[in-house]
Amino acid sequence: MASPNLECRMYESKFPKAETVVMVQTTESSEMGTIVSLVEYNNINGLIFFTETDNRPPRRSISSLFKCRSLSSPALKVEPFEPALVLRVNSEKGCIYLSKREVKEEDAKVCKKRYYKSMLVHFIMRNVAETLSIDLEDIYTTIGWPLYRKYGHAFNALKLIANDPNSILDSITKEVKEVGPDGEEVPKMVPAVTEEMKDVLVKKIRDFVDIMGAFHALLPMDPTAFSFKDLV
Repeated sequence: MASPNLECRMYESKFPKAETVVMVQTTESSEMGTIVSLVEYNNINGLIFFTETDNRPPRRSISSLFKCRSLSSPALKVEPFEPALVLRVNSEKGCIYLSKREVKEEDAKVCKKRYYKSMLVHFIMRNVAETLSIDLEDIYTTIGWPLYRKYGHAFNALKLIANDPNSILDSITKEVKEVGPDGEEVPKMVPAVTEEMKDVLVKKIRDFVDIMGAFHALLPMDPTAFSFKDLV
């Protein structure tokens, strides 16, 4: 049996929108600028141009800078996470252009708070996927992203699920086809979250609440961003 794929972006959209602030991690400097990974989007690459100096090395193809970059490379010096503003997205070429200088202080705080919450959601979704041997993207498609759409952020739903799982999870539905009396297929809405998924998710949330003090010590987060007590 093949192992599940436990790598997935945190949000439904594959790319961030322009003018949004996202969390990035510097992975490499090039002659064009700084290569960063967008940690909320499964570490896809972005580029921050050098704008402070005109003494730049010869130019290369921009799209080539986004190829063959890996966080696992021992040659890369990985920097801490920090917010960056998305200036432009070319989804066809997989090129994302960002700026650190244009990030406003208030937007940076909002980004950090969102990221920390998303990390907690991701931690729980990944544990559910691993326990059920299901691809992480399937768990997000079934549970995570519908909660993001309905509650603004899935973190807000997790707080409710911990105490009242049925009313939250039973409201997530999907369309299936059934054969009617006349032999024709007809659409029908059914619960998307199975009882097994529900049981595992609730257990993981409650387990997390029990160990959140230890988990807090493992995350490089600003303790003033939000309280872990918000989860219960």
